[in-house]
Amino acid sequence: MGSVFEATMLVCFGFSWPLNVMKAYKARSAKGTSLAFILLIITGYVAGILAKYINHQLNYVLAVYFLNLVIVLVNLAVYFRNRALDRRVKVMAVNNKASDSVVLFGSNADKEIPVAEIAESYDFNFKMYNRSSYNLSLKDAKKVFADKVEPLNPEAVIIHIGAEDYDLFKKSSAEFDIKYIDLIASIKAADKSRRIALVSNMDAAGRLSFDEMNRHIKAIAESEQCVFVDINDARLWKHDEAKELMSFMYDVGFDQPLNVKKPLGDISEIMYSYAYQNGILHALESKAV
Repeated sequence: MGSVFEATMLVCFGFSWPLNVMKAYKARSAKGTSLAFILLIITGYVAGILAKYINHQLNYVLAVYFLNLVIVLVNLAVYFRNRALDRRVKVMAVNNKASDSVVLFGSNADKEIPVAEIAESYDFNFKMYNRSSYNLSLKDAKKVFADKVEPLNPEAVIIHIGAEDYDLFKKSSAEFDIKYIDLIASIKAADKSRRIALVSNMDAAGRLSFDEMNRHIKAIAESEQCVFVDINDARLWKHDEAKELMSFMYDVGFDQPLNVKKPLGDISEIMYSYAYQNGILHALESKAV
């Protein structure tokens, strides 16, 4: 009679485990589940089974012990499956957060632009990084991009190079074009959906070949489906007025711009208007004279 009551206890106690397994499987998360508790229950069942063997009580109650143990072991397997799913979700969240970023990839004056400060000032819903390098030329751009930018897995890249390749362009505009297109191809190789903007170069000296180089960059942008940004438009952009207008829009409830991808042209104009109005581009002009 004692075995009947023991079996009844095990059935009642173990009936909740199949329900718990189904609930945990559907939850797809290990949050709220205690591994220590599951291991404790498994230890208890194993101890009960060993006691049955030691006391030579090999009856139907032993089968109930084994049934409960199997169900708890299934629950343990679901726990580890859910924990793996939790890790995957966490990694995806980190990757998505990184992949929403925009990177400025330029030379000299670009390196001085505080893009993170600008992004925070305009309440952008994405991160911005400045991975510009002094004296960056097309010759080294692919390697520098692979080392400094690609690990960020950015959603978009703003490229402002060419000024250091003035002599190359004068010598062979075709070679200049080939190197520029090759750089764009390498950037898109990792992510074909990656957005790219090409920024023209500023030359206060007014050299005709510089204007011609900018026309080539614009043509490359059109042929490679990139956004072309004329850096001279930075003089026309009113950084403070644009910031005040955006702040007013958010204050009155027009927050939709935060939920969409901001055009790279707008981002570039905001950056370079800031650089121009804070003397960063003035330094570039002085160097060119």
